[in-house]
Formats: sequence, C-alpha cells, structure tokens
Amino acid sequence: MITPEQIRAARALLRIEQGQLARRAHLSITTVKRIEAENGAARVAEATVERIRQVLEAEGAEFIADGVRRRRRPAYDAELRYRELRAIAERSAAQLAGLPPFSEEDLYDGQGLPS
Repeated sequence: MITPEQIRAARALLRIEQGQLARRAHLSITTVKRIEAENGAARVAEATVERIRQVLEAEGAEFIADGVRRRRRPAYDAELRYRELRAIAERSAAQLAGLPPFSEEDLYDGQGLPS
C-alpha cells in the first residue's frame, strides 16, 4: 500500500492539486486531505487508497519502494507519426473530393460577415 508521503510527492511531481485528485478519483477533498495526513492512509478504506493510486498512475506516476517517480514514456517514432497524420489527411481529402466547393453565399451572410 502506498503512503501519504508518496501520494503528496506524486501530486507534486504531476502538479495536481488536492481538489483535482479528489474529482478524478470521485472522492471528497476532505477524504484526500485525510489520506495525506500523517497515518491517513490507515484511517480510510484500502479501496479508497487504491483508487487514488490508480488515478495517479494513470497520470504518469510510478510508485517505487519508499518513493515515487515519473513513469518513463516510450520514445515515439517521428516518421511513424508523420505517416499516420499523412494518412488521416489523405482520407479527409478523399472524402471532400466528391463534394461541391463552397460558394461565397455558403461562407458569408448578406452583410459580408462570416455565417
């Protein structure tokens, strides 16, 4: 089970306020404050602490023995990302190819303002 110190450290590392953590974990801010207090994790249900752990891990925290660190993100392939975006652009262009072009009346109202 994670400690109150680890929860506070994870929040600081991820720059998450107590209120944000409470909302994401579907808890009250009072519960988050209670958990972060000294021996606080022992005063709440284990499932509640587990829910907080899951939220913090989903945000990028990795709990290690007596600490916390930011989870390493896998290196992304720029060429792969370019090919994926290019494929999206080509599919969009193909969908629009059969449609008639916009006219001035489609784009502007009678006073020349965008509609």
